[in-house]
Amino acid sequence: MGSPPGDQHQNAAGQEQPQHRVTIAYAFAVGKLEVMRDQYAAFVRETRLADPDGCNVHEPPRWPTIMGLNWHNTPFPQTGRDPVVCVSWQEAQAYAQWLSKRTGQSYRLLTEAEWEYADRAGTVTQAYWGDDPMKACKYANGVDATITERFPKAKWEDIVPCHDAYIFTAPVGSFQPNGFGLYDMEGNVFEWVEDCWAPNFEGAPTDGSARTQDGECAKRVNRGGSWTSNPTGLRAAHRDEDNAESTRVVDLGFRVARSL
Repeated sequence: MGSPPGDQHQNAAGQEQPQHRVTIAYAFAVGKLEVMRDQYAAFVRETRLADPDGCNVHEPPRWPTIMGLNWHNTPFPQTGRDPVVCVSWQEAQAYAQWLSKRTGQSYRLLTEAEWEYADRAGTVTQAYWGDDPMKACKYANGVDATITERFPKAKWEDIVPCHDAYIFTAPVGSFQPNGFGLYDMEGNVFEWVEDCWAPNFEGAPTDGSARTQDGECAKRVNRGGSWTSNPTGLRAAHRDEDNAESTRVVDLGFRVARSL
């Protein structure tokens, strides 16, 4: 788990290190798709969840909060099969709890270790499709020539040098899956995971469990990159954090796991 020493894409703060071995000695199931907007709509209808007012919008190089935006009123068109965005960590947790009650199964967010294991699908390369950025457009919706041609004046730091055909989010499952049959583990939208944020992997659990004791729990980890991510963000080891209660972003959603 994590990036090796000398990784040229590694964050200067060392937040993907030290690379370490994790043993997951239990079975768990992973949603092969990110939670879709239509699925989230069913949860909102049944629970009568009030609409949040405001979502962070990508306006390179800023992320301003635009009031009036929310999961069903995004600044770009979405279908019911697009991944839900503008959802906080707490709202993602509420969805998993609702789904558990509705189905009688034990649904939850993935732990950070489970997420990286599921993403890698047995690979040791930077991304599950390998180290060649040119292959990314077959597997991930990221910052590529499609979006940079649409917004040529934006200050893109780097791009995937191919066309993935999507400017914003793509319907889930639009790209090729990884070796475990999971879609959009990289790109499309970042995914909330269970863990409290910690600036590196020092003292991180080695059994697949979530880090919930010694981290900064007002912030939670998200993984996987998004349609706003360059090649640095489209890697198995890449990690980031956001406020669990108040952060809602147009490129941040989630997928669920199920305890077995």
